Amino acid sequence: MAATTARPQRIGRSRVSKLEERISTSSSYSSLSSLDASDDTVLSTESTSPVLDKAKNTSTSYLLLQSHKRFNKLIHKHELPRKLFHMSIGFFTLYLYTKNVQKEQIQLPLVVGFVVVFALDLIRFRWPQVNKLYCSTVGFLMREREVDEYYNGVNWYLLGLAVVFLFFKKDIAVMAVLLLSLSDTAASTVGRAWGQYTPKITSHKSLAGSLAACVVGILSCYLFYGYFVPNYPECNDIPNQFEWVSEKSGLNIHSLALLSGLVASVSEGIDLFNWDDNFTIPVLSAVFLRLVIKLTNTD
Repeated sequence: MAATTARPQRIGRSRVSKLEERISTSSSYSSLSSLDASDDTVLSTESTSPVLDKAKNTSTSYLLLQSHKRFNKLIHKHELPRKLFHMSIGFFTLYLYTKNVQKEQIQLPLVVGFVVVFALDLIRFRWPQVNKLYCSTVGFLMREREVDEYYNGVNWYLLGLAVVFLFFKKDIAVMAVLLLSLSDTAASTVGRAWGQYTPKITSHKSLAGSLAACVVGILSCYLFYGYFVPNYPECNDIPNQFEWVSEKSGLNIHSLALLSGLVASVSEGIDLFNWDDNFTIPVLSAVFLRLVIKLTNTD
């Protein structure tokens, strides 16, 4: 009987030791989610392990991971809140356009927003308690690597938009926002769902995602130049604020839409110095669109 009762105790210690090793080597959700069902049972019970207690009580990553684990498919797998926020910026930009808000009025808020968010990142990386509060508040919009290793992606989003509104004309800036908020979201969504069935373009980009970016880029061009521009003429009556003027361009709206789709796909697929695509996509989109329109101008 003594031998019979000793065996489960040894198995229990082995499982806890295994968990301690895996948790201590990584604080990311990917390692936690790879545990099998029996491991999750051990995690859910009371443990006297100091490593498990530390992971639950003191880890900043654990605070973030709770929202990801609670809504695993919505937040962690599909990043639904992050994508909705991403897309909302594009629609909000179109709303501002209909209210005749000029790009000069947006420049300062974007720069200030970037400075504030960047300063918050510096503060939270220095003080863990602030980081815990920050992550517990907006963790559902963050990725695991942004907890304590990388700056929040909002930094690069704001910086990219600040650049395009500072250095490009109004229509190019709006299109760059749409290609970032809509085309990039489409590429990510379709790429995650069906990218495994299509060839890889780069290590992290699939043909399915690039095609989705292209299609949504085409639709975004028709949406802006085909609907908003002609239906809100009072919003574009300032001379020289538009790069593309149909009367002065060798491109009609259909050609421009196809090129916009291509620009969206190329900008989304380029990995520039491993920079965050929230910055590279709007900047590259603005550069490519301006170049295409300039080269096809007839005057």
